[in-house]
Amino acid sequence: MCDDIVWDPTFEELRLKKIGTGTFSMRKRKHEELFETSDPVRDNPAYISSNTTTASCKSNGLRGIYNAGATCYQNVVLQSFLHNPILRNFYLSDGHSSSTCNVEYCLSCAIDDMFQDFYSLENTNGYTAASILSAFWYNQKKAFEILVATKEQDAHEFFQFLAEELHERNGDGKRPESGSEHSCNCIIHQTFYGKLQSTTTCQNCSGITHQVQSFLDLSLPLENLSHKKGKKSASRGLLTLQECLDEEYIKSDKCEYRCHNCSSMQQARRQTSIKRLPNVLSIQLKRFEYKQGRNERAAKIDTPVQFPLELNMLPYTNRGRSGGGPDAGKENYELARSCTYDLVSVVVHVGEIDTGHYVSYCRVGDQWFAFNDHPWSSRRSRMY
Repeated sequence: MCDDIVWDPTFEELRLKKIGTGTFSMRKRKHEELFETSDPVRDNPAYISSNTTTASCKSNGLRGIYNAGATCYQNVVLQSFLHNPILRNFYLSDGHSSSTCNVEYCLSCAIDDMFQDFYSLENTNGYTAASILSAFWYNQKKAFEILVATKEQDAHEFFQFLAEELHERNGDGKRPESGSEHSCNCIIHQTFYGKLQSTTTCQNCSGITHQVQSFLDLSLPLENLSHKKGKKSASRGLLTLQECLDEEYIKSDKCEYRCHNCSSMQQARRQTSIKRLPNVLSIQLKRFEYKQGRNERAAKIDTPVQFPLELNMLPYTNRGRSGGGPDAGKENYELARSCTYDLVSVVVHVGEIDTGHYVSYCRVGDQWFAFNDHPWSSRRSRMY
């Protein structure tokens, strides 16, 4: 036993039902009433931290995942899911119970079993994701048949396929269509989905049209920005994540579109901003370009990209772009706080575009850990 003392309103309700007679009072006790007025716990909050130790029965989810043959691209995504607090709370609170689900080879059941093993057992040995692999192998969809091939695949594609499958198992069962505004209350939509708004302004009549679409993640191409950076310096210099976001969600592009006011094709400018931010923001850096020549081929862009531990996304939202008056300082400050993200997971590909290896870095509490398939280790150096 860990000897932890927990006050919970549900437990208090059960206590009253169980011991409703005798000398005990039937009145509900508030949390503050459990302590005397002169108790040092109430008088000195530091007493709690100085007298609290980590319970021995607590599993923190620190385990590696065995490579089942070129499955490192799956392992890094699974690790990021395991250390996502929203997904963890959903599955550990029976959000999807594998014991009552009747779907054969259900991928959400396999994910539920994985969470139970990582957070209910005091085991630091490597985990074999056999049930997750089986769910893919028995799936009849063509996209999954490609992913379960023996050669290495793309981690971003696996993330998208996994999110869509979990949405179908826990949501309305409808696959989100690309470029559409899809609303659902499932755990995947509550966690990852946001909304983009494209604003197109006709250069002829100044007419403005808006289009809103849902997004699972933000894809930031590096090709043009990397070449621009390379021309200004002797070598392709360091990029920042904010520069990549500015290129996509601050600047506008020229385009042609059919204007309804003019009833003809017109020159226009299009600008994209974020209408609604998700609870968990997933960003992908598109590190590939096509080399021109006799044999056109794709190549990986190795330009380093620096990213912060905290990211303020307010400048890329509709409200951030609209600004405010001279008295909007306090409101903008509160908006910036609500639009600031803490970095919790990073997936890194090492090698060339058609071969290589994936590793991941996840934050547990205030500490970072590196996961290289089943081996894992603490990272004491600061993450950038």
